[in-house]
Amino acid sequence: MEFGTIEDILEFALEKEDASFRLYKSAAKMSASPSARKLFDEMAKQEEEHIRFIKQLNKEKIALYKLKKVPDLKISEYLIDIPYREDMTYQEILVYSMKGEEKSCRLYNEAEAMTDDPELKKLFLMLANEEKRHKYILESIYDEKVLTDM
Repeated sequence: MEFGTIEDILEFALEKEDASFRLYKSAAKMSASPSARKLFDEMAKQEEEHIRFIKQLNKEKIALYKLKKVPDLKISEYLIDIPYREDMTYQEILVYSMKGEEKSCRLYNEAEAMTDDPELKKLFLMLANEEKRHKYILESIYDEKVLTDM
């Protein structure tokens, strides 16, 4: 996809967030595990927040946005990709979600490096920062619920 304008980028980001929202809602309905259903519902709510955030963006808000330092636990970088299945365990759901956020963050960072337009650079960095924040939340849950139980 060509990212020639801020509108192109926002449209792409909205489509990505909407696809994630629909995936998580669908997964919540199909999951037999109450804890997995709860996690999928929480993930869907976070994607809804991202959609609202992106819809409210304009050039002025982008210009005023301050990048926040987001810790990176780097847990997902040590895990392998897993395909989506209806019978995923809680741990697999977390891994699947973390890897998705990791890929999105990487995509926006790579796109930022490919443009010279300062407005587009800032928008890509902003979107990457939001994905990194989402990844951090998932990695924190994984650290607390999976790694500490090992």
